[in-house]
Amino acid sequence: MTVVPLLGSFVEATADEAVTFRDREKKRLGPLKRRLFSERARRNGMYCGARREFCLHEDFGAENLEAGIRDAALAYFKDRAIGWHAGEGDVPSNHLCCSQSCCVNFWFPFVQAPDRLGAVLRGLGYDVEKMLVIEADCTLRDCTCPYVAFEWIGKLNYLGELRRGEVALDDGRTRGANFTSLDFCLRFRRSDGRIQLVAGEWKYTEYYPKGVNLRLSQSKTDRLDRIYGKHLVKPDCQIAGDVPHESLFFDPFDQLMRQQLLCTAMERCREMEADVVTLLHVAPRANRELMRRITSKELEGVGSDIHSIWDALTLPGRFKGVATEDLLPLVCANAPTSQTREYLELRYGGMA
Repeated sequence: MTVVPLLGSFVEATADEAVTFRDREKKRLGPLKRRLFSERARRNGMYCGARREFCLHEDFGAENLEAGIRDAALAYFKDRAIGWHAGEGDVPSNHLCCSQSCCVNFWFPFVQAPDRLGAVLRGLGYDVEKMLVIEADCTLRDCTCPYVAFEWIGKLNYLGELRRGEVALDDGRTRGANFTSLDFCLRFRRSDGRIQLVAGEWKYTEYYPKGVNLRLSQSKTDRLDRIYGKHLVKPDCQIAGDVPHESLFFDPFDQLMRQQLLCTAMERCREMEADVVTLLHVAPRANRELMRRITSKELEGVGSDIHSIWDALTLPGRFKGVATEDLLPLVCANAPTSQTREYLELRYGGMA
């Protein structure tokens, strides 16, 4: 077995998996720095105590966002007190494989481009008649309502998640950290007149070890008994597969479980007048360490990859899994500017 570093943690991999999708992306992106970033930004960046070619210089993490959206995206996150994963202050991580920056680069160009956003969703098979603004995501400093929200946690603490051992107040939660967050959220009216929310989870180079049970938190809280179990047994729960609940507490299924439970609760409470709330999971097909590694033994016979497994465990129409390689052409074809299209094609078009 080979030990493969994973941003501060370690995953055991077989000899065939020793060169991972993340390794290939690091190697591919390094030479592209000259074409994508400023001269000062493309200097090797400090990450985990060493200078690395696959990182931007640590003073230029903001350049992980495409120039056409950079200022607006930074302001959006700052105005809503959303943290950047492994970022410094109010800017993203300097790691070129940053999943959060990747998600923002794909979706932020459509924050004020509803017609183009609707075309992307229709290309994914959604019945979009009209995109709707996410009014709940407006702020006093930013009065323009977006058509895409990021790191959405729901208006209320529907799942009763904890802060310092107690159920957190609705306004005592943070977006993007410590609570179940949706990487992006979209809202539209369908041709039947019903309003649908699409809650999104975004993956890039992540992958997870087999057999790591997350039922107990680091503080030894039983997350099944104390928090999520009561939601898993509700009659309208969108997770309907006949598997032991404990089998869901292995990433990435633990994340999918929490997000699907949040979708269920948002639909039940008609958040933002939604009649239907569904989960969209986007991940590279080429990331076989993520997609094809079944981390929960009880789920091994349910499907061949995480998308087929989760589709089998959820109610019809409540989950969709999409490969990043299939989303990219739709996003590029409908990008608001040629600059955005060319950037996305260059930076993410060579994944393999």
